[in-house]
Amino acid sequence: MMLDVLCLMDPRFAGGTASAVATDIGAMLDAGLSVGLCEVQSPYLAKDPGPRSKVMEKLVQDRRLHVFPAGSQQEIEANTVFLHHPMTFFYGLETKVRIKSDRAFLVAHHMPFRGDGSLQYEPVTTSHRVQRDTGLAPVWLPVSGLCRKHLQSFHPLIRLSPTDWPNLFDVTEWGSEREVFESKNITIGRHGRADPLKWPDSAAKIRASLPVLQDTQIAVMGCPKDRLLAMGVELSDWTLLDFDQEPVPAFLNRLDVFVYHFHPDWSETFGRTVAEAMLSGCVCVLDPRIKATFGDLAIYCEPEETAAVIENLRRNPQEARALARRAREAIAKRHDIRSVTDRLAALTSGRGEIAPASKAFASPVTVVRKTIGMMRRREYLRSDLGVGR
Repeated sequence: MMLDVLCLMDPRFAGGTASAVATDIGAMLDAGLSVGLCEVQSPYLAKDPGPRSKVMEKLVQDRRLHVFPAGSQQEIEANTVFLHHPMTFFYGLETKVRIKSDRAFLVAHHMPFRGDGSLQYEPVTTSHRVQRDTGLAPVWLPVSGLCRKHLQSFHPLIRLSPTDWPNLFDVTEWGSEREVFESKNITIGRHGRADPLKWPDSAAKIRASLPVLQDTQIAVMGCPKDRLLAMGVELSDWTLLDFDQEPVPAFLNRLDVFVYHFHPDWSETFGRTVAEAMLSGCVCVLDPRIKATFGDLAIYCEPEETAAVIENLRRNPQEARALARRAREAIAKRHDIRSVTDRLAALTSGRGEIAPASKAFASPVTVVRKTIGMMRRREYLRSDLGVGR
């Protein structure tokens, strides 16, 4: 059987990557395409419980989807293949897969450089390992313009698509019947995986990013509670929920302001939780490092400036509501799942056409230096810690 689309992914992924892949696949199935999911496993997620995350377990229940479990030796044929998340393939697959296709795209849900400038994966080696483990020669497909700049640093040693593949959303699942700042009491908060890197690096900055203000509640879903307590963060006045304890749209519909500041070492490739908040009608107050993705649809500030920003929004509720409406309209227009067939057609029409050179994140000299540093770190891990991560 020749599939229209085949997606390769480690089904243990959770959070934004899993949600993005599940939404893509659902949109393609709804468009009448024949779609397969080839489950693979990589040492990258060796410490994660399996066999699947909650999002992926729900996805494989869709009877329209052709599922090829991890370890399957069946040869799969597809017109177009999407290989999801470069870290999976940089670490290599535990079992090789047999795939026949003339068109393969490696979707970069993660940027190669960390926030501190060090490398977390090396794209040239990743491409070679994809070909070794799947037989496919991938074209890199960034999910944002910022990710494209990172990948451009490795041009011309990798093939880079001229188009991006930003996240899609079923916009009918997101929204709120209420408007923000309708009452004296407001709620600020955030949600996401309980990863310490998705939070600022000090107790003072964390508290400043979610300030205790008069007539203001704080709600957080997905919090590395033990880590934050060890840092000295006072959490007694927060409403805390576990990651995915309740449906994300329901949680976001309680917020007036969505706040997101993160660790200096973290690099946010797209920011799916931010887009979800915008679609839900929240005003977003964000780390300045993701302005390249969301532009004038949010307010950007350092953690210490958050309280002043929120109080200014409270004093100007009409402006706050106008910003929230404009952000929702823009994200809905750019990322609606109904665009999937047009995007797929635009992506595949070039049959491997490569993007022209553009401004890169790092110079060739920097790339070589960072690659050597990464190789030394990985050798240390293998020799002294007995692991390959």
